[in-house]
Amino acid sequence: MRCLIIEDELLERRALEKLFQIYFPSKFEIVTSTMNGSTALKMLSQSDYDLVVLDINLPDMEGTDILAYIDKNSPQTKVIMATAYSDYEHIRTSMRNNAFDYLLKPYSIETFKEAINAFIASVEEESFGSANTVVKIKKYIEENYMKDIGLEDISSAVGFDKSYIGRVFKKSEGKTIMNHLLEVRVEKANYYMKKGMSVSEVTYKVGFNDPAYFSKCYKKVTGNSPSTKCR
Repeated sequence: MRCLIIEDELLERRALEKLFQIYFPSKFEIVTSTMNGSTALKMLSQSDYDLVVLDINLPDMEGTDILAYIDKNSPQTKVIMATAYSDYEHIRTSMRNNAFDYLLKPYSIETFKEAINAFIASVEEESFGSANTVVKIKKYIEENYMKDIGLEDISSAVGFDKSYIGRVFKKSEGKTIMNHLLEVRVEKANYYMKKGMSVSEVTYKVGFNDPAYFSKCYKKVTGNSPSTKCR
């Protein structure tokens, strides 16, 4: 996983990097850091991070503003707030913008380890859930490719909203759900054409309503027209 530390105090920044190296060397591929909010926002816009450890009190902006940016633009990134403040307003603002957890300075090594272990556990649980969702999506498509189905139908079938299933499927498979559906339909079309079916027959057999549109989609995937396959 990838972690970004946003902390203006040099010693604390270096200490956090060291703690990750000592206690979680196998869990984090990259741990990088910065001391100010403007650089952090640039880094966040250019790279994806699984975890951000974020100090509330930065020299150029409020940490809660960065948290709000992450919540809006990278909601899959979890944030642990690190702060010397213990007042209710800062904690409430952090929780409102979906902070995963917060550490009150000065915190102990054990407290730090507990927060990171909780984050790792949540990621592993979500990964299992995501993998299960991808399996359900593929199963639904395999059983219903011959019907006029769309993202809304798949979303209802697996029990999650369209944006979520689209995100987890793309992350897992490297392609969109609808592209996968198209590939399945083309694979099935090849099977039926080998059995001797005409392009027109195959069109309706694999979930299309228009032979011309089917031919266009088939060529997009294979580079050839289905009529060539039928010869």
